[in-house]
Amino acid sequence: MPLFKCANILQLSYCKWPAMPKKMLSHENEDELKAVIIADLHLLGPIRGHWLDKLYREWHMHRSFQATIRLFAPDVVFVLGDLFDEGDFVDNREFERFVQRFHRLFSTPSGVPIISAVGNHDIGFHYKMDSYFIKRFANHFNNTGVEMYTIKNNHFVVTNSIAMLNDGCGYCNAALNDLSKISAQLMCLQSGDKCREVETLKEHHVYSRPILMQHFPTYRKSDAVCKEHDAPKFDIFRENWEVLSKESTDLIGKLLKPRVAFAGHSHHYCLNINRFGIEEYTVASFSWRNKIEPSFLLAAFKATNYSVSKCDMLPQQHVYNIYTTALIIISAIIIIEKCRKFCRKKGPKR
Repeated sequence: MPLFKCANILQLSYCKWPAMPKKMLSHENEDELKAVIIADLHLLGPIRGHWLDKLYREWHMHRSFQATIRLFAPDVVFVLGDLFDEGDFVDNREFERFVQRFHRLFSTPSGVPIISAVGNHDIGFHYKMDSYFIKRFANHFNNTGVEMYTIKNNHFVVTNSIAMLNDGCGYCNAALNDLSKISAQLMCLQSGDKCREVETLKEHHVYSRPILMQHFPTYRKSDAVCKEHDAPKFDIFRENWEVLSKESTDLIGKLLKPRVAFAGHSHHYCLNINRFGIEEYTVASFSWRNKIEPSFLLAAFKATNYSVSKCDMLPQQHVYNIYTTALIIISAIIIIEKCRKFCRKKGPKR
């Protein structure tokens, strides 16, 4: 609908790429990486999703995402988990349909990668996590453990939050081994030496403190600790359900020493200082089904610095108002046209 398209673009036009803080502008020659960060798409499935709701929500997400890509032309897109709403329920045939819809709705131009973390709605919570769910997600997205992506000397560590319980399960042990391996690689890169018994990174890479990307936020009691937030109320968070445990949070902080962290899962925006003393951004859900005022982040990174801005999408009430206005206008046009035809027929006879 042209009216919605215009309103969507107008809303997004208020968003801008964040500028780097002036105190760090001495590093002018560093390449700047621009990233769009979204979370919790929850593409609806056949069990809990009505086809009309699916059509309505997903069409809006698709139009908003494509407008964002055209307007801001990012270098990379991060999706912080829960791509699907029923990834841990559907059979392989339905999961393939999920994947096809995801790539159709959230397509990007050539050279703009989408890096996706895995969420509990993609493979299930820890008690339900099974090789059946994990392997099929890994076949399409390859992010079911701990992965590191280095882009323009920025090291992004993407974790599987569901495998961060450290309770000795096979998936948890594998994730911990991956985390320890990446920690050793970063330490080696920081030292500048060729470390023995460590798979070193490429020689042209330089060390910078990594950026943590995951589905669960690190441990906090509630959004009451947020410096900025948009949650309507403050619920108490449970370890390993709404947030990572204290133990897992401290372990990640010790091994990676990240400079900033990003997460999703809560469906609400939050900026807080987490347990290891860095800024952590919790990204609101990108779907109107989960949040009436969805948003996403525009983030600029350099090896020595970063800057983040929150970008608000059209509130759901505005979307309803657009449809209502369009319906009134169309109805008025139809009524006027019918009146004209009726008047012509009933006009004076000569």
